Amino acid sequence: MSRSIRDCVEHFPLSTFAAVMGIAGLGLGLRTWGEQGGPAGLGEPVLMFAWLIFFLLGMLFIFKAVRYPAETIIDLRHPIRLNYLAAISISIVLMSMVLRPHEPVPALGIFALGASFHLIVTILVVNFWMHHARFAITQVNPAWFIPSIGNVLIPIPAVAFGFIEVAWFFFSAGILFWAILMTIVFYRILFHEPLATRVLPTLYILIAPPAVGFLAYVRLTDELDAFARILFFIALFLTVLLFTRIRGQAQIPFSLASWSYTFPLAAMSVALMEMAQLTGHMAYLWAGLTLLVFVAILVLVFLVMTVRAGIIGNFCRAEDP
Repeated sequence: MSRSIRDCVEHFPLSTFAAVMGIAGLGLGLRTWGEQGGPAGLGEPVLMFAWLIFFLLGMLFIFKAVRYPAETIIDLRHPIRLNYLAAISISIVLMSMVLRPHEPVPALGIFALGASFHLIVTILVVNFWMHHARFAITQVNPAWFIPSIGNVLIPIPAVAFGFIEVAWFFFSAGILFWAILMTIVFYRILFHEPLATRVLPTLYILIAPPAVGFLAYVRLTDELDAFARILFFIALFLTVLLFTRIRGQAQIPFSLASWSYTFPLAAMSVALMEMAQLTGHMAYLWAGLTLLVFVAILVLVFLVMTVRAGIIGNFCRAEDP
């Protein structure tokens, strides 16, 4: 194995799985559009591509864990990188959602694997938070929300597979830690030095818990009640708020953190389309489709830039703390 390839494997970043989440989110958004009268099957090639990327990255992660266990343990003890372990379990759950309409039995097995793995990750992360000797407030950033996203995502396929109690369990845990982390993250943003430029894209992760939570809650209750509206409009407000700074964020150099834009915005586009279905207001549908087109552009651009960065070796070195 050449030195450059060895370095790429040894320093393979967990945050790469955010790309799987973004691509799968786009595909599921296109599938949702097809279910609501748009072009049928438009999302399936994107979802199959998400499967391919997930498989390749999964093999790299397994090889790193076996070949370089010390580097993997460093990731699992890092206050920021550890949270990206949940991106792997979330990706597994998303793959079950991708497969379910075509192969429900294998999809059920993949869902069980992803949900079980995510529960382990959540317990690992929360124990790390509770028993760590000391955190600096500057180590907190929106990436800490990633485990919470998984907990509110799991109820969507869980309801489809008939596991209602399991769905409520994960949903409750996700809402609990979303509320706690929202307070901590805003305290860090408001009263301490600004987030580093390279992690500013992770602010968009704030959109994902209420947007995905809205979709999960509607699946669980099968109605649009007051709490569902609260979740939806929190997500919508955060989306509008963050878009007011889009010009400045467009000037941020590309990094793997840039993929943080994609899944939350894809989730918001699906939430808008779901709201259109529930209320009959077409403005929500057009807003959702506009946002979905924007996500598609981001995914295409980020794919090109990720491949280019990988070729020149930008990802083949140790991540910053």
